[in-house]
Amino acid sequence: ALEDLIRDTIDDDYKSQIDMSGTQEIFHDVTAKSIRVLVSGLESRNENAFKSMASTNWSSFSVVGEESNYVRFMHNEIQPFVVSIRSLMPSSYFRSFCDKFATAFASAYYDSLIRQKRISEAGTQQLLLDVYNLKTLLLKLPVMEKGTTPNSPGKKASTTIAPAMYTKMVSNMFKRIETLLKLVGTPQELLIDVFATQWVGGTALDLQTVMTLKGMKRNEQAAMLEKFGVDPVAALKGATSGVSGSTIMNEHVQALQEKSSDMAAKVNSDLFQMRAKVDDFRRAFR
Repeated sequence: ALEDLIRDTIDDDYKSQIDMSGTQEIFHDVTAKSIRVLVSGLESRNENAFKSMASTNWSSFSVVGEESNYVRFMHNEIQPFVVSIRSLMPSSYFRSFCDKFATAFASAYYDSLIRQKRISEAGTQQLLLDVYNLKTLLLKLPVMEKGTTPNSPGKKASTTIAPAMYTKMVSNMFKRIETLLKLVGTPQELLIDVFATQWVGGTALDLQTVMTLKGMKRNEQAAMLEKFGVDPVAALKGATSGVSGSTIMNEHVQALQEKSSDMAAKVNSDLFQMRAKVDDFRRAFR
């Protein structure tokens, strides 16, 4: 640390006067904000892919194919970005970036799913395939290298294993997405039992979200909610009001743009203040 280096080079009488804790706090704050800016920047690069996913009519799917085009677009945006910043950042900061981006990405993907009006059984299978590919991509973020992308034909991916805690975190986040899609594809007569088993701690609102994505009618939703244990009057009221992802979540793209702009301005301001303090410190020792 710079503080220890200075203490080692000055007279003992002055060592106790060296205190850079305030500067350290500013440095850590700037570092954290810089990482958030990088996360927001990569999120912004995937906005078009999320728009493509949102505009797809998943209710009309009848055949499952390869991964969707929006998934390939995400691969092409994420891989080179991550590789480029990995070579420029200390490993601890890069790991923090991976944690924050994986969390933000999984949350954004889930939000996009629950905004859909209806998803067919084949649509759920296609989305599960897409989710598998995206989860594989994110699991490789901490060890991603130039020229290697998961599932890329003819290219050998890095054999380095990502940290166990990171792998567990990403797997848990995507488990929620996979559970939602599996429930949407579950036959209606088995939904309550499968929901209780697969979605531990799932609420009536979670169940209603699943039923809305399945395209169930309001009277069917009310009956299912009542079977789930919701009061009949409340069940009918809840089914009538409906659940729409757009009414639950804020618009993701607009939030990203505002957040990215604010963070960039704060980082620039803090960097300017830090440079000024460093210059003052240097002049004091001349």
